[in-house]
Amino acid sequence: MPAQPARAPPALVTIETNGFLLRTLVPADVTPRFVEWINDARMREGLNLPELGFTAERLAQFIAGFDGVHHHFIGIFDRANGLLLGFYTLDVSLAHKVGNITASIGEPEYAGQRVFWRTIDALLDHFFTFRNIDKITARILAKNHGMLFNFVGNTRFVCEARLRKECLTPAGERVDVLVFASFKDGKREDGTAP
Repeated sequence: MPAQPARAPPALVTIETNGFLLRTLVPADVTPRFVEWINDARMREGLNLPELGFTAERLAQFIAGFDGVHHHFIGIFDRANGLLLGFYTLDVSLAHKVGNITASIGEPEYAGQRVFWRTIDALLDHFFTFRNIDKITARILAKNHGMLFNFVGNTRFVCEARLRKECLTPAGERVDVLVFASFKDGKREDGTAP
């Protein structure tokens, strides 16, 4: 059986937009500050995560597990000072040409500064144009008002569903999840614009 040709590594995401740099995170991006805020209760609560207990080594291993094809971990950096202030993750089904996005801001001084409003369009455009994705969804806890602010009223997204009592919080509380979607062609299944 002939040897399979070596696969080229996936292209890293690198996007400059509105004073921010979005780029694929690599293990070398781990800093003590990154470890601090990714373990922070405020950040975890918005993502409905239990205590993570990341050390620098464990976080670097976690980042190395993203393959850049099916799973993306993309840092949001302030172009003015180079500070990593948050991230997007995107899980992709290539067979269905869909992705599910998660996002969080870790640096407290950037909370409420409309970072996602200023970066999400460029990220969507990148995946729709260069990664052959047709639809990207976001599943957001109905009680996460800070994150909902980024999707309600955003013309790139439409609320597709409210999943009642969809998941459990780490404390055992049942919570609703809202599902928002963005489409490559800018239209919903019924042909209308969001």
